[in-house]
Amino acid sequence: MNLRNILLKKFLPFVLLFFVLSLLSMSSNIQKVYYPVFTSFATSVLNNSITDTYFKDKPKTAQTDFDYNTIGVLFQSKKVLTEATNEAKRRNVKAQYNYQGFKLKIDETFIAPLIFFACLLIFTPGSWRNKSLAFLLGTLLILGFAYLIVYCKGLYMVSKSEVRDLQYAPNDINFFKILHFFFSSVTIVTVVLLTWILVSFRKSDLNKLFTETIE
Repeated sequence: MNLRNILLKKFLPFVLLFFVLSLLSMSSNIQKVYYPVFTSFATSVLNNSITDTYFKDKPKTAQTDFDYNTIGVLFQSKKVLTEATNEAKRRNVKAQYNYQGFKLKIDETFIAPLIFFACLLIFTPGSWRNKSLAFLLGTLLILGFAYLIVYCKGLYMVSKSEVRDLQYAPNDINFFKILHFFFSSVTIVTVVLLTWILVSFRKSDLNKLFTETIE
């Protein structure tokens, strides 16, 4: 298969499919479907990983925009919240809570990597049964990577805000910052490609792929 055929039969259809799926994922009607799922996932990751801090999503009615691709995450020390609750009970008034926050982009964290992986999988040699199994396994791996992205983002934002009971040295905060920025687009693409290679190819598929490329 020469370069022209590779471009026409593999690369261009791949780019077109990726573009169409990415465009569809920008629709607010579609985003509303997976927004609650990913919001629950993100807050669960943070609450289970950073146990001395309470996280919750910022209600859409309280935000200035209604972009369902963006999760507003609010957080505060559990110790501070407990003290505020106890003081309100003592004074017999309604408790007032002050939260800090940050934002998570669903497409950058999970949807775009999943679309990229799905497009790669569609144009991979092999049976659709194997592709379906590879998609399920790859989705779990990408979800695991999304877990790391959310955790590192939350750890950095919370450590920078100083709401935790733990005292961080400047070097610790710098490390969390580096860890947070490590999960860049380049890292995400690399992880998706490695996931694709890991779950999609068998030896026979690789032989077929290289045979078609050389011919």
